Amino acid sequence: MVRVFYTQKTEQLLKKMELTHWRELTKQTLEQKHQDLSDNWKTCAIGERIRKEDADLKNIKDLSPEAIRLGYEFSVAMQQRDNQTAIEILTNIENLDTIWRHEL
Repeated sequence: MVRVFYTQKTEQLLKKMELTHWRELTKQTLEQKHQDLSDNWKTCAIGERIRKEDADLKNIKDLSPEAIRLGYEFSVAMQQRDNQTAIEILTNIENLDTIWRHEL
């Protein structure tokens, strides 16, 4: 007999975090409007992940150093109109265990 213990953590592992909105945007020719969105923590790729986690960002210091670094790198990729790098950064953001300095 096999027993399976189901936890909320298991559910989180089974759900792949996918930043679909920004994945769609990075398929477009990048323009100023994309850069403007990426310059705001609540509308950038990190912001999409925050919304998907049903959370809110009150202070940038609530984010992990890795999330902050990736957020800045994503903004730079948007500024440089570099779709490929932006997609790579999106993947890195999706693959982070957490974006938070301390679990919410």
